[in-house]
Amino acid sequence: MAKLKKLVLLGAGGMGREVAQLVERINAVSLTYELLGFVDDAVFDPDTKLNGYSVLGSSKWLINHRDEVLCTCTVGHAATRAKLQASLASRGVVFESIVAPDVEIPSSTAIGPGCVFYPGVSMSVNCEIGRGVLLNSGVTVGHDSTIGDFASVMPSTGISGNCHIGRRVNIGGHAFLVPGRKVGDDATVAAGSIVFSNVRKGTTVLGNPARRMRELEG
Repeated sequence: MAKLKKLVLLGAGGMGREVAQLVERINAVSLTYELLGFVDDAVFDPDTKLNGYSVLGSSKWLINHRDEVLCTCTVGHAATRAKLQASLASRGVVFESIVAPDVEIPSSTAIGPGCVFYPGVSMSVNCEIGRGVLLNSGVTVGHDSTIGDFASVMPSTGISGNCHIGRRVNIGGHAFLVPGRKVGDDATVAAGSIVFSNVRKGTTVLGNPARRMRELEG
């Protein structure tokens, strides 16, 4: 039997517990991981268990064991995940992409390390997905689209063909981007928005059609 990959999840919040369940689903199909537990910089009681998995310690634990384990960052907010993953990668931590068993990635599509693809994600051809990208349940990505490092795309969002999503972008659930649209780095597309026009970097858009909402930026 092949040796199991020792895996630790960085972040013990709701997403972390969801990804732990996703790892269990992967193992049920093909035994791949030994999930050791969570690491989190919040203070937890030493005996804390979440859904049966231990909180092993802070990110210092991960650095101290970087030669023994793989890590997946399970923090939903794009900029926070970017900061954590980039910092730890620079200190030798190796990040693993977790992909639900039902997700098919075409051979012409490339994904970076440390991504998380939930069940029901649909990925078309000739796409490029950066480091640490989160695609939640039911996200669709059209042909020739790119998604930059650490972007977060929430459930049931549709990204049409030839779209370009920048780095550290947050896209809420049930949003839709028409073909060829661009969303700049650090922008936010609010849940339920329909994006007909390009979204400038660092801005927040909301509505149908999506329009800039300065009062939501900050």
